[in-house]
Amino acid sequence: MGKFLKPGRLVVMLAGRYAGKKAILIKANEESTKDAKFPNGLVVGIQRYPRKVTKRMGQKQIRKRTTLKVFIKQLNLNHIMPTRYRLEESTLKEVRDRIERVKEAELKNVEKRKDLRKNLRKYLAEKYRTLPAGSLADKKAQSRFLFSKLRF
Repeated sequence: MGKFLKPGRLVVMLAGRYAGKKAILIKANEESTKDAKFPNGLVVGIQRYPRKVTKRMGQKQIRKRTTLKVFIKQLNLNHIMPTRYRLEESTLKEVRDRIERVKEAELKNVEKRKDLRKNLRKYLAEKYRTLPAGSLADKKAQSRFLFSKLRF
C-alpha cells in the first residue's frame, strides 16, 4: 500500500484538545525520533473557524467574523485521520516556508511560537477571504474544506 500521509494532506484531529478540528499535515516522520518514540507529524490547524457572513454586514464586521485562530502541534500519526482533500501546492509551500523560518529548536520557545501562530493566522485569514466560489469538486476550491467547521 502506498504512503498517503504526505505533506499537504488535510487531516482531522482525533485526540486531545483539538479533537474534531481540521489541520494541514506539514511534516510526517514515519520513524521514531530521539524526541518522540513514535511516528509523528507536524500539523497546522484551525482552532476557531470563520463565521457566516451576509451581504448586509459592513467591512469591519466582515473582517471580525472572518478571523480565525490557528494552532501548531507535533503529534502521533495515530491521532489524525487523513481526508481525501489536499492543499494546493502554492498554499502549502507558503505555509511551510513560514514554519521553516523558525528553527526546530525555537518551536519550543513560547514567544517564537506565538509569533509564528500570528503570522500563519494572518496568511490563512487572507487566503480564506480570497477563496474562489465553487464546489469542492473544483481543485482550487478544495481548501474551502479546511475553513468549514466539521459537522457531526
